[in-house]
This record gives sequence, C-alpha cells and structure tokens, in this order.
Amino acid sequence: MRILVIHTFYKLQGGEDIVVENEIKLLRENGHEVELLKFDNSNFSFIKLILMPFNLFAYFKTKKFIRHFKPNIIHIHNLHFGASLSVLYAAKNLQIPVVMTLHNYRFLCPSGSLYFNGELFIDSLQPGFPWSAVKKGVYKNSKILTFWLALTSYFHYKINTLNIVDKFILLGKHSLHLFSESHFKAFKDKLIVKPNFAYLKTFENKIPNKYFIFIGRLTAEKGINTLLQAFLYQPINLKIIGSGPLEHVVLDTCEKSKNIEYLGQKSSTEVSKLLENAEALIFPSEWYETFGMVLSESFSKGIPVIASELGDIKNIVLNNQNGLTFEAGNYLDLREKVNYFDVLSLVKKSSLKKLALETYNDKFSPKANYEELHSIYKQVISTHFYRQ
Repeated sequence: MRILVIHTFYKLQGGEDIVVENEIKLLRENGHEVELLKFDNSNFSFIKLILMPFNLFAYFKTKKFIRHFKPNIIHIHNLHFGASLSVLYAAKNLQIPVVMTLHNYRFLCPSGSLYFNGELFIDSLQPGFPWSAVKKGVYKNSKILTFWLALTSYFHYKINTLNIVDKFILLGKHSLHLFSESHFKAFKDKLIVKPNFAYLKTFENKIPNKYFIFIGRLTAEKGINTLLQAFLYQPINLKIIGSGPLEHVVLDTCEKSKNIEYLGQKSSTEVSKLLENAEALIFPSEWYETFGMVLSESFSKGIPVIASELGDIKNIVLNNQNGLTFEAGNYLDLREKVNYFDVLSLVKKSSLKKLALETYNDKFSPKANYEELHSIYKQVISTHFYRQ
C-alpha cells in the first residue's frame, strides 16, 4: 500500500509529532511504502495566518506531491497553520481517499483544547458561531486571532469541506462523545476510535529509585500548579521534565521544596531512562486530553500512572488496576494518592506494574495499533469510490 502522510510540525516537538514519526515507522516496518509531506510552523508568519481559510501554496504543493507519489490513501494529522484545509481539496481533485486523525479540538473551538483561563471551556460545543470564545479571546488571549480562527472553521463548516474526509480517527471514547455531540454529528458514521501507541524501549542495569516523575509541558492545563502543591514540603521526591511558560513557577518551588527537582528538557533516551526507574508517572492534566503519549510509554515499561480522572484519561488509567486516579485540580487528593502508593506493599505494586504492562500489550503496542490502522485504511479504500 502507498500511503501519503501529511503533517504540519510544531515549533517545539510535541506528542502529535511523535505520533506521526511512530506511525510512519510502523507502516514501513510492515512493508508499506510511505512518504511524508511536511509543513511546519517554525517560521510562523502573518501571511500563513491570513491564508488559513485556503492556502493556495499548500494546495499546489500537495497536488504536485500526490501526482508524483500516486498514493492509495492519504493520512492527515495536523493542518494548522502551515497547510490549511486547502490540502483536502487537492486530495478531492485527484480522487484520493483521506483519513484524518483529530489530535485536538481545534475544529470544535479556537482554543484547540476546550480549556481557557484555568478551567474547562466548552461553550464552543454549542451550535452556531463561537461568539463566546471570540469575546474571551481564547486563542492567545486575542479576540482578533480567535475571531479569524473561528471564522475559518465556520466557513469550512458551511461549505462542508470536512465531508471530503472518508474517516476521522479519534484517540478515545470521551473525544468520540464530544465530537459526536457537536456539529461533527453530521459525520457520526465517519468517526472511529484508535489510540496512539509507543515503541518499547528498555535499558540494561535498571536501578529502581525512590521518586515519582512528571513529563510534559509546564502549563496550567497540564496541571503543573496542582502537581507542585501536592508535592510541596513532602518527604517524597518528584522529578519534573519539560519546559513551558510556568518554568519560573517550577524553579521557585524547587528553591522552597528540596524534594522537587527540575531537570528541564531531556533527550528522548534520557527521558525514557528516567521514566523506567521511577516509582510512578504523575499525569495531573486539567483539560480533556485526547491522549497522552507518555501514558503509553509508561505502561510499556510497566510503570503505573497516577492521573487525573478526566476525559479520555479515565478510560486509560484505571484506578487500582494499572495505576491510581484523583480528582482533577485537587492537590490534596493527588497528595493522598501519592502517599497511598508510596506505602503499598511490594506485592500490590507488582500487581499494578503487571497490569500496566498488560494494558500496553493489549492496547498500545505497535502490533495492536498496526492491526487497527491497517484495517481502517483497507475499509476506507474499499468504500471511497462507492461514496463518490
């Protein structure tokens, strides 16, 4: 099968970028011919923003690439901002079936996360133009930028651009519910759930250490403030890996509370080693995460997760099975669960670790994921021309 993957990479590598790289590698390992049409936001400009409704340059670039590669199917990940939805019209013009993974909520709300100003923001799920989001300036605290993003999405909704897509991949059941209850209900028969996966990375000389670990962006929606309050002045060690706008808050807290260590950005190998030696991963996110790549990597190592019980995460981390859950935003509940985990017997901890690894093998391993992805491709290709 010849598969064209289209993705706009972010300025700083995130989970979506890793997913794209993993899926390309997986497909090639299974004998498929895969090419990547890459756009990026490293040189984000006002012109790219203006061209959001229809980027003519991206349209012709995509068309040229399709004619050269002649794919059987196109798999789109992120189109904002470097590509735009013009890419879909290139695929339609050349009659190539399209699958799109919805990694975030950008088609539902300009925020992209359904989170704003320290709390969930779901007003945009209501029918009609998202005026509430515009008035609040949910994208970069700018009413003008928010309006432009909202107008772009609304315009394409009105002209039914997304109907070009043959199948939308959601990463979890909660995301499926949110999209199904929005204007995406018109595409309900095109929505399917397929989670992400992680490659298994193991290292020699594993030395278990007495610490918990957080890996991710240092932002409010990732629950950094809740995390820091939970571990402040506690006799339990926490290592924090990542970067972001709240880095100064993390550094200030580290100065006050010596049990918290900030390691900054680390290479993927270093991150993997530190995760492998941790007691448990802390995942305190306070927005409706579609999927956390670090969850699958943690499970791949048999490392349990202590996570906020919110959105899709509550369907991944199961309390007292492959980890523990706590009330999102409640630092006292998180502290209680960390303390509870810390004093568990070795037998109970071994049980959690075993079930974490079983979760990975059953749901988030390359083998399980390939079978699902390949099945989606075959179904889309076989029905695409019937739909025309």
